Amino acid sequence: MSTQQNSGVQAQDMQRPSKTAIINSALWSAYGDALGFMSELADASTLRRRIHADRVSRTISWSRGIGGRFGATIELPAGCYSDDTQLRLATSRAIRADGYFDVEVFAKIELPVWLSYSLGGGTSTKTAASSLTHVDVNWFSNFFSVKRSSYLDGGGNGAAMRIQPHVWAAGASSREAILRNVLRNSVCTHGHPRGIAGACFHALCLLAALQSGDVPGPTVWREVVAALPEICAILRRDNDLAAFWVPVWQERSRSELDKAFEQVRRECMDDIAVAEQFVEGDPRVSYERMAQAIGALKSDVRGSGTKTSILACALSWLFRNESPAEALVTAANLLDSDTDTIATMAGAISGAVSNSPPDGDLLDREYIEREAVRLWEVSTGEPTLSFEYPDLLKWRPPKTMLDAVGLAHGSIAVVGLGEARTVSPKWQSRTNDGTSWQWLKLPFGQTVLAKQREALTELTPGNLTRSQPSTIKQPHNKGNTPQMEHQPELFTVNSAKNDDRKQQIPVRQRTLDELTTEAIKAGFNYGIIGKHVMELAERSDGIELAIAYVAVIAKAKKARLQAQAAKKETELKSSQPTAE
Repeated sequence: MSTQQNSGVQAQDMQRPSKTAIINSALWSAYGDALGFMSELADASTLRRRIHADRVSRTISWSRGIGGRFGATIELPAGCYSDDTQLRLATSRAIRADGYFDVEVFAKIELPVWLSYSLGGGTSTKTAASSLTHVDVNWFSNFFSVKRSSYLDGGGNGAAMRIQPHVWAAGASSREAILRNVLRNSVCTHGHPRGIAGACFHALCLLAALQSGDVPGPTVWREVVAALPEICAILRRDNDLAAFWVPVWQERSRSELDKAFEQVRRECMDDIAVAEQFVEGDPRVSYERMAQAIGALKSDVRGSGTKTSILACALSWLFRNESPAEALVTAANLLDSDTDTIATMAGAISGAVSNSPPDGDLLDREYIEREAVRLWEVSTGEPTLSFEYPDLLKWRPPKTMLDAVGLAHGSIAVVGLGEARTVSPKWQSRTNDGTSWQWLKLPFGQTVLAKQREALTELTPGNLTRSQPSTIKQPHNKGNTPQMEHQPELFTVNSAKNDDRKQQIPVRQRTLDELTTEAIKAGFNYGIIGKHVMELAERSDGIELAIAYVAVIAKAKKARLQAQAAKKETELKSSQPTAE
């Protein structure tokens, strides 16, 4: 591993990331999550009860209470990962073979379904995912506000921990293209600039590591933070975000976007200045002192999107001359810190420059590696696969987490993700209310702990994957993590380089998001809008689609008119003479 300080996050002569770098980044990030999950939100006595030891040293099987006081104590297999890796894999699936991030399926399918199998997860992310089950809430309009959580207060690291796939799949994409996808992903759940800026900071540091082959050091941290004002410009150049998200955000937050992000930029520079005081000496001692000095051990800021991202990159830098395992074990054992998220983000950066993968137990290692390879293929333009989601026009999000698990063709299935097979006994709820938890293996290789009813009902056909298989057999093996054969029926081939394979794909109907984006970009051209309405009318459910389309266009037009009126009013006030 090279130890020289790299700089110039915009340099044009960086090397293209290798397949090995992306695979190791993915595996080490998941492994760090698994290590830190064991000590997450634990004090010394809780840690001993979970793992029967005083320190985390490797991944082992352990037990944890799931579902709150009325839930159950579940046996977790060695290498079990938390919500960090779960949502990273969800992001990965939503990236199509041509590199397009399908934010609609991520927001309306992946996030709501994740609630049924989430292991951990912050209040903001869970509340956001629940809000997205509502038909009238889109990925760019998730401005929820409930008793304990508000979208505009979502400044945690729930976005930063999951955005690595956008960097892994980037290839020769511009930095703006990467950040645009990171922003689209982030605003689905987080509305505070700290949550959004933290995701962008981590993405650019990971990009620097992949392109240079070095762990980015303090010089790069400052360069990345100095570039954060670009976020506002990119937000305004994205048609959906500029038309829907920016004006509503400014109205509800009662602040200017640029000023809010400038404040976060100054905070980051201050944290980096403090962190730089601890980059020498024993990295284990330096890391703890650094975390304490920037306030990352305080309960009210422990999960800050910016502090976590800075600390994860700094941890990688401190241990740049050692194996990633040393850094991740150190993160996992710093109680009162956000152990799993710091470890998973540091794992992504350290793994990107490592020559070897982790050798400890890791749940779903084969699937994680296969997704990493797929994203590398996306980055190079190689023929690869896209996940086959249900048709969004027929999709109805589960109203509760219990509605996500049911029967399809007589077999157990998870809506949006496919049929599964049971790989463990059931753990009953303590209240004996007819619900239980059970480990399921999905057909593409991911293992999930899903809450379900004792009496499963048939799932709605529109909520099944388009190529729903019906031949999965229930095994007699009762182990927790048996092997599951890869089933490509849930994926389609897509490559502009392979005409034979491309002919297998039916012509895709454009989504409402694509149609409305085109109309807004064209300045609300009457002819284009009329053409779109007629195109939608020819589809099944044409009336409903046309109504939804017109509603989005009308809302966008109204938002733009309000923004113009507010601007004129401001200009008028500023032009009037002030009283002596």
